[in-house]
Amino acid sequence: MLVDVGSRVGNIHNEYKADGNWERELFIESSSFAASAITGSISAYAGTAVLTFFVVATPVGWVGLIVTVAAASMGMNYLVKERSGAWYDEIMKLVNFW
Repeated sequence: MLVDVGSRVGNIHNEYKADGNWERELFIESSSFAASAITGSISAYAGTAVLTFFVVATPVGWVGLIVTVAAASMGMNYLVKERSGAWYDEIMKLVNFW
């Protein structure tokens, strides 16, 4: 998680240094991180509840739980990162309209 945060901060810093739209990059990175973290937490909780027997009984349960949480978190990160730029643009249109 610390490496993920550092990478995201680096992306924002690089955008700032390149005189790019760093505020947009900040929105993209922070929203995708938040969605990814929430999804990971929910899937870990649900996975633990569903796979309690398998996690305790076999190492396969642990692997399944870890893979499920990672896949859900990474999938949500991808979806939000792809769409949040458009969300930012729409929000800024509304803000500038007022």
